[in-house]
Parts: sequence; C-alpha cells; structure tokens
Amino acid sequence: MASSSKMRSGLDRRVMPALAASDTGTLPLDTIYEILLRLPAKDLCRLRIVCRPWQALLSDPQFIVAHATRHPGPLLIAAYRDNEKNGSLVEIMDLSGQSLKKVPKKYGDRVVSMAKDLVHVSNIGCFNSRLLNPATGTMYCFSDRKQQGASYLFGQTASKGEQKVLRRFDKIGSGRSIHELVEVFTLNNGSHAMWRKKQAPPQRVATNKWTDVVIDGVAYLLSWNAFYELAFSREVNREDMIITFDLETEEWGTILGPNISFLGNAFQVLHGVCSPIPRSLTLADLNGSLAVVCLYGIIPRMDIWISTDIAKGNWVNQYHIRFEQYDMRISYVHPVVVLDDQTLVIYIEDKELLQIYNPRSKTFTNVVELEHCSSICLYTGNLLSLVC
Repeated sequence: MASSSKMRSGLDRRVMPALAASDTGTLPLDTIYEILLRLPAKDLCRLRIVCRPWQALLSDPQFIVAHATRHPGPLLIAAYRDNEKNGSLVEIMDLSGQSLKKVPKKYGDRVVSMAKDLVHVSNIGCFNSRLLNPATGTMYCFSDRKQQGASYLFGQTASKGEQKVLRRFDKIGSGRSIHELVEVFTLNNGSHAMWRKKQAPPQRVATNKWTDVVIDGVAYLLSWNAFYELAFSREVNREDMIITFDLETEEWGTILGPNISFLGNAFQVLHGVCSPIPRSLTLADLNGSLAVVCLYGIIPRMDIWISTDIAKGNWVNQYHIRFEQYDMRISYVHPVVVLDDQTLVIYIEDKELLQIYNPRSKTFTNVVELEHCSSICLYTGNLLSLVC
C-alpha cells in the first residue's frame, strides 16, 4: 500500500489534470487516479484526447504498469486471410471476443507469421517485408527477395534485445537432391544490412506455422521427420524431434523431445481396437514454457507435454484432452495460453473456433468464432500503447 501511495504522489507532482469546476469542487487526484485505473484500456486511449494533462497521466509508465496489474486478462491477436473480416489484416481482442484494435488490410498484404507483439507482413507487389507492431503502428522493414516456399521466424536475442529474422528455403540440387538454405537478417543494423548465409540445421526442419516458436532468445523447430513421419504412423525418436537455433550466437543445436509412445496402428482400429493413432505433432509457447502438442485420431485426443528442464530433456504430460468422438474435422489444435485457474485457451483451426478447456471438469466452453482466421497467438504488447 505504501508503494502504491508513493507511486501516486509521484504522479501528482508531475501530472495535474485540469478538471471542470462543480458545486462540490474538484475531485481529489487520488480518486481520479483510482477511477482511471478501473477503466478498460480502450476507453483510456480515447480519454487521452481530453487535454494534455490527461494525455500525460495516461501515458505515464508508472500508471501503465499499475493499470496492467489491475487488468491481467490475456489478449489475443488474430490474422485474417481475406477481406471478409471488415477488411482487417489482424485484430487484437480479449477473451470475450471484444475487438480492441483492428489493422486494415492493404492490397496485396498477407500475414506470414506472428509472435508476441509483432506481425510479419509481406506484400506481393514489393521486395520488402515488415515486422509490424499492430498497437503502435511501429514498423521494422527488411529486404526480402521472393523465395519459393520460404519459411520465416523472428524473435529477439536474450541479452541485447536485437530483432532477428530467420529465413529457410529449399534448393533443388543435382540429381533432384534437396538442400536447405538458411539466412539471417538483423533489424536496425543500418541501411546496409544484408541477409547473411548460415549453416544448415543438423536435420531438415518442418515448414508449418505451428512447428516453431521463440522463447527467451532461442528458436525451437520441429524436425521434418517428427512432423511428417506421423503420416505413416511411424515412431518418432525423441533425439530427432526438436532442433534449436540460438538467435544470439546464431548456432544450431538439438534437445531431447518428450518420450511419446505411439500405440496402435490402422490395422488395430479396423479390427475394433481403438488405440491412439498420431495425427499431428506441433510446438507451442505456453506461458513461457516450451510445449509439444500431439493430436491423435480416429477418436480425437490431444496430449500436451510441457518442458520442465530443457537442458536435461525433462518433460511432463500436463494435459490429456478428449474431443467429440469421430470428429474427423479436427486436424490442428493450437493451445494459446494457460489462465490463472489452470484452464486452457485453445484454437481449433478446422472449426475456426476459440475454446476454453477446463481440465478438472473436462469440459469445453466456446469463446468466439473467428471466421477466415489464418492464425492466432497470445498478444503481449502493452494495453495502453493502443493507438485509437
């Protein structure tokens, strides 16, 4: 309580909102402060235009921190693949589906990937791509000659906070052999920044929007074998499952994946034995922890393995989720965030549906339908940085 009062007194000395006079006099500054803390960020953005003192107060870093503490609920950012969603490229929303910010789509724009508070946007009409902060409008541009089937990943280094973009694409060699080429681009590195060629990963890497994440400056990528061998119901070795790329040192490595046992095969199911058959394997960032998501069929079931010690290869099978029986429309399910009550927000891509799963009652609650949504992730940007 003392620290909160000290924070408010510091703001009082710097910011003195000029309020209209009334019969009972001006409201105390402490009261104004407490009232504003209770308002949603979207409303506070609009109140910034009342006067300069209000703008200063509502933009003050200490006020922003205090407001974030009062409003801890997670925000999501969704990307759309066409102009049917009111012409939006991306949209920031809360868990109720209320839209807080929409970024209009320009002709030729498409979202390549998203992570945290940035969106990678490419345009068919130019040779530049941009990393866009959808709240502030800030853009980081980088040269991007078109590469057929290129896959992109971006993130910050752990120590210096440099933004880097990792690009991978295949090149067909003699005898139809496939070579994976890798390049890195460092943003804010001057006007002469160039793509730098890097060594190829120790194994071929999968190219899917759900198969790579960046956590604490390290990129984790699912191997090609781990992702595509499932189509043949083959066992996946945990040693061959996850490839790493350190954005600081720009070096490749590997870590042990979870010890997933794939029981059964198509022959067993045809004879009435419903053993789990793997359908897809993906990666996720769950509240800062690396997660491996395994979706099974014919009766859809999902296991989520959480890493407890990446260096030692220790994992725990945290969630066992069973969906409606024989629902073959479910082929990709992406966990987005774990809430304070340990319920899980998940996105069922095939149904364009956001749900909350309660592991205690084993029930689902529909949150919002996201028509024409191409991707979704947790948004970690500052609420009061929203440009209104």
